[in-house]
Amino acid sequence: MVKRMLIAIAVVALVATSVQALDYSDNGKIKKDAGWPTEYVAVDLCTMPVVMDVGMYVQVFECENRIIKLVQVTCPEGQAFPCYSDCEDVEVRANFAAVFGLKLSDPSISTNWNAYFDGDNTIPGDGIYHKITVCVDAWETEIWTAGPGDEVSIGTLTLTVKPL
Repeated sequence: MVKRMLIAIAVVALVATSVQALDYSDNGKIKKDAGWPTEYVAVDLCTMPVVMDVGMYVQVFECENRIIKLVQVTCPEGQAFPCYSDCEDVEVRANFAAVFGLKLSDPSISTNWNAYFDGDNTIPGDGIYHKITVCVDAWETEIWTAGPGDEVSIGTLTLTVKPL
């Protein structure tokens, strides 16, 4: 009889601990989680900051749409006829303080020419667009060696940049 009593106490203790492990719903009935057997769940282990090396970036707004179209002007003192000039406003931005330069190349007709900035050629590195004005003057231009046309290409203006 003692053995039966010990077995009965052991079974009651086992059932009691098993019932405590289950959740109870608000109405007092035993509920079982859906999806038995359970699935593994990802646990947050640690967090790490994400960083990157940012290079130096410069952008010219609509560079491909810019053109210097020289028009005939009165020659300044010291420059021989015929003289041409034009300026173009260019919007640029950078993530570093920058200074811009100009290079003229590939002349298709004989000319004396000069490229320059009308105003400042530097911008701060604030990432906001800033206006710079680039100009080209040409004099002693051998226009009779170029074929007629509405727009005759006479060379290339290159905008350069370097850190300030």
